[in-house]
Amino acid sequence: MQSKLTKTIIGAVIAVALAAAVSYGLINQQTADQLQTKANQTLSDGQTAPGPAPQQPSPAPQSPTQQAPTQQSPAPAPRP
Repeated sequence: MQSKLTKTIIGAVIAVALAAAVSYGLINQQTADQLQTKANQTLSDGQTAPGPAPQQPSPAPQSPTQQAPTQQSPAPAPRP
């Protein structure tokens, strides 16, 4: 049971980190979705220390109209 709880917590931490990265424009939503899917598969397979992942070709650049929604969300302004 503790192993399942640990995997759930790790999955939640990964999800929050990816959401923050998307929010600040560090990565786009598609990349975050791919990373989250890969993390979920790794956690569900029971792998605790995955080996080095093979290098995949980078995704084709998106047109500016597709990137606009991701880049237009500004970071929240700090309150005085």
